[in-house]
Amino acid sequence: MSSNHEGGAAAEQDNSNQAKKNHNKYRRDKPWDNEDIDHWKVEHWDDEKDTLPGGRLLEESSFATLFPKYREHYLREVWPVVTKALDGKKIACQLDLVEGSMTVRTTSKTSDPYIILKARDLIKLLSRSIPVAQAIKILND
Repeated sequence: MSSNHEGGAAAEQDNSNQAKKNHNKYRRDKPWDNEDIDHWKVEHWDDEKDTLPGGRLLEESSFATLFPKYREHYLREVWPVVTKALDGKKIACQLDLVEGSMTVRTTSKTSDPYIILKARDLIKLLSRSIPVAQAIKILND
């Protein structure tokens, strides 16, 4: 019995040592751990306020998406709307009816680096039978 009692005392001492361990002793307050900052707020790109290093993008990026033959007639009708929306964001677009593809690319005036990915998603949505009024909303997200 005495050995069990000694073992129990050793176990209690081990538990108290574990309780004393402080895993957060090197944790320091970070400047970004401030309650006044909303970490989930999405800030929109502003051409006047936000600038890229060097003033513009260094390389041209482009994305192309194929579309089915039955979408050709609809895309030909709505392409001026798509072009106008993308011109407002300084993105060039091209509809190739021979190959059955849509292409978007950055221009020398493009200042928002993320807008090309939104334009890529726009042409993917159009190729998958999403109406143009719904698909253009992705540019404003």
